[in-house]
Amino acid sequence: MGVLLGAVSIAILLALLAIIRAGRSTPVTPHKRGVAVDTGHREPEEPEAPARAAQPPSAPPAPLPDELAAFALVRTADISPARQAILLEEMERIFLPPRSLRELSSPDFFSSGNTRELSDFLMREPVLAARVLGVVNSPLHGLLTPIVSVQHAINYLGVNTIRSIAMRFLVEESYRTETPSLQTLYKRIWDAGLMGSEICTLLSQRLGFSDIGASATVTVLSFVGDFAVLTLMSPEISLASWEHGLLERSRIQQESLGFGAMVAGDLLLQQWGLPQSVVSGIERAGAILVSPAPMPAGPEALGLALCYLSARIGESIAMGRVTEVDQINLSANGQPELFQLQSYLAQPALAKLPDILQSPEVRLALARMIAATTGH
Repeated sequence: MGVLLGAVSIAILLALLAIIRAGRSTPVTPHKRGVAVDTGHREPEEPEAPARAAQPPSAPPAPLPDELAAFALVRTADISPARQAILLEEMERIFLPPRSLRELSSPDFFSSGNTRELSDFLMREPVLAARVLGVVNSPLHGLLTPIVSVQHAINYLGVNTIRSIAMRFLVEESYRTETPSLQTLYKRIWDAGLMGSEICTLLSQRLGFSDIGASATVTVLSFVGDFAVLTLMSPEISLASWEHGLLERSRIQQESLGFGAMVAGDLLLQQWGLPQSVVSGIERAGAILVSPAPMPAGPEALGLALCYLSARIGESIAMGRVTEVDQINLSANGQPELFQLQSYLAQPALAKLPDILQSPEVRLALARMIAATTGH
């Protein structure tokens, strides 16, 4: 019996040993909790869509005012050369080009440093010098003490202002009328050009624009064509046309003559031999009536926009449409001739213009112009 039990025990031991050996030959990997290890390897990720900044809905472009949409500006290029020749012949029978105008409007006088040249020019024209000093000492400039010499006037008001005053009188010599009502209108138009030129100089200086002299010249001479069409139309139509702003006035001129003041001025100034830069600048400035700002709008285009705006402000003061400084505004509301100008005023270079117009020195200058017109 003992032998039997011993044999059984040995057999059980041998079986257990076999099981243990089998377990060691095929080990079972225990389940372990994973540990994150940064090995530097990255699986490619799908790129995220860039976040889009919330954009406010853009306002739709303002529609053209009905009167502007119905208007087509006639330009010199729209008139045949034969018709241009006939118009020039007709206008030259009425207007004698001033001999000194070409010299005064040359680029040599555009520099603020040419005070001696301008002084010498005026001293050769004593009647012109006297008329210039008369304007300088008028209420328009609000002087506390009189200015009695041409050189003093240039030193005090600057080359650009004195040249614009002289240019006004030189061109005025070309236009004569015996109709009293037209004589009054003539004076107001010349005042519009002179005031516009001074406004342009004031604003250009404060905006940091260059070529201030050229801009002042473009502004004052932009009214030359208005005198031409006044004498070509009947006095009744001429007077009625100036009861309106530039857009309606241009429509009346074109309806009456087939062209407007811009074409007449362009033809005359070219015939008189003025610098092409001045003639072209006047034409391009006038076209702002119907033309939005080019993109991008360069310094030259913005300078011409300032000429156009200054002429419109000068006109509104001279014609008595503005009797207080606060009535001057740059919006197109009720002023369709300023509609296309808004795209120029939106440019960064002109962004300070509303604030400049409200500055004390500019408001004072505008108030003096208004007082000189209204007598108050």
